[in-house]
Amino acid sequence: MHDRSLVIFSGIGILLVLLPLPLHWRARNAGTLLLITWLFIANVIFFVNGIVWWNSYDLPSSPIWCDIASKLFIGVPVGISATSLCITRRLVMIASSTAVTINQRQKHIALAIDLLLGIGMPMLVMALHYIVQPHRVDIIEGYGCQPVTWPGIPALFAVTWWSPLLTIIAAGYGVVALRFFLYRRLQFHAVLRSSRGGLDSRHYLRLMALASVDIILGLPATLFTLIVNIQQRQSYPSWDWVHLDWSRIELYPASTVLPDAQKTIAIVLPRWLAPLLSIIFFLFFGVSIDAMGEYARWFRAIRAKTPFLPFHQKEILPIAAPKLGSTIVKPNGAEWKDSTNPNDDALEGSYFDDLDRFDSTAGVIRGGVMVAVSVERAVV
Repeated sequence: MHDRSLVIFSGIGILLVLLPLPLHWRARNAGTLLLITWLFIANVIFFVNGIVWWNSYDLPSSPIWCDIASKLFIGVPVGISATSLCITRRLVMIASSTAVTINQRQKHIALAIDLLLGIGMPMLVMALHYIVQPHRVDIIEGYGCQPVTWPGIPALFAVTWWSPLLTIIAAGYGVVALRFFLYRRLQFHAVLRSSRGGLDSRHYLRLMALASVDIILGLPATLFTLIVNIQQRQSYPSWDWVHLDWSRIELYPASTVLPDAQKTIAIVLPRWLAPLLSIIFFLFFGVSIDAMGEYARWFRAIRAKTPFLPFHQKEILPIAAPKLGSTIVKPNGAEWKDSTNPNDDALEGSYFDDLDRFDSTAGVIRGGVMVAVSVERAVV
């Protein structure tokens, strides 16, 4: 059993989040850079797991991959929620600012808070997960490494509730950012220009829309996990009991897991969040005018360095010459010979034997300007 669509869209998601990366790197927007990082990590994990355990649930040759992947699996939803909070918080700071300029100290403080939320919070939750981790990892056919959590009140506070909490706070910041944007438009444009982060009104609205979509899609998924944890809660007997035989790896064929609808949703739903958000992120930022200009520069650079590729063609500028149905008009004072004069011995029966008299790059013939006049003839 395998989920072909998940593998395909995870692979596509890896590419889609990397394409707009240079633009956001130059803008130095920590929130969007952190979102790209977490989406990239999630897509790589789901893509690799789907390929390695395509139709199997065997023990891995090196369990270290599953150790890393399962911990990052715990941190991804927290990281995505935290980056939404970083983005909406930055939008509020910009829209509510009364000063046109922001000093370096304020920028450093804002960056430190973004890193604390976007990296520190997920790492904290990944570390706390060990408290409620009864064994090393589960391996599910077609999906690969799956983290294990002892359901109960400790898991609620250690792992499960962080992502919904951060998402709800981000939603509150989003409402405030929209309110400031609507009520302070005049000063808003001046503040955006002074931020030196590549922000304008359109980019601001795209960031707000992206954060809103993250909240709308992420909140139901994290709330579902929270509700399942509450419904299946068990008492926490003791540290030793929970971590008894902790190093074991449990293997599950798809036939024993997927018939249960609740288990299927718990396995599949979190994995589809990252590919879906990657596509939405690309639609917001990967097809903008700036992004298209960036892709064009990449194409020209590749074409210049790879002349052997079939799409590389040397540009040849056309040389103007009279054609049937047109004539060449000589402006006053021009010092060149009329090609239509049959007595012109310089041409000797042909129009242009001496092409050196033409400037092929500028379309000018030794100081004279060629004007092509179209002549329409009626056929009787």
